[in-house]
Amino acid sequence: MEPVAKVPLPLEPIKSNQVEDRRLWVGNLDLRINEYQLLKLVQKHGTIEKFDLLFHRSGPQAGQPRGYAFVTYKSVEDAKAAKDALHNLKVGAKNIIVRWAHSVTESDMDKPKPKIDIPALAGAKKEDKRISRETAIQAIEAKLKLMKESEEEFELNKPLNGSPVIQLYQKSENPKPSTSTRYHNRSSHSYHNNKPYNRQKPRR
Repeated sequence: MEPVAKVPLPLEPIKSNQVEDRRLWVGNLDLRINEYQLLKLVQKHGTIEKFDLLFHRSGPQAGQPRGYAFVTYKSVEDAKAAKDALHNLKVGAKNIIVRWAHSVTESDMDKPKPKIDIPALAGAKKEDKRISRETAIQAIEAKLKLMKESEEEFELNKPLNGSPVIQLYQKSENPKPSTSTRYHNRSSHSYHNNKPYNRQKPRR
């Protein structure tokens, strides 16, 4: 009698309720979205067990959101439904990305590289930005002032259709220029006639 081959029975999939199976990563968030708005959005798809919106703890962006959050639902079904519904949904100016938290890499979270921030250098960097901004504003103001002065100078130096101002002033001082001209001509004529070399020599 041949031995009966034992065929292993397929095991039923064990329903997992571990945290990693219910935890979602929500990224590419518009930085204008606050914690309350995002929480209200994810609550529409199930009961929330834990919610973490991450912020920068140090550096020049301290206190500002990192642009992603972790959401843990009470059940796996709610987490799957939320993932399908929220992924690529436009919220604000961006389309949010929803993935399982355990499959997210550091590049997805845009994790900054560890670095040492020297307060003096950080302050200097801010000061440089402030100075450069003030310099740009001053340059614009100086340019506008120069343009305004050039425009005024152009209007002042623009030739008039009539007589120049200095001639108008002379006319007002000498209301009868023709009489004055005749007078000078007469005196000049008389003066030339009375010169010694114009006199005739007496006859002997």
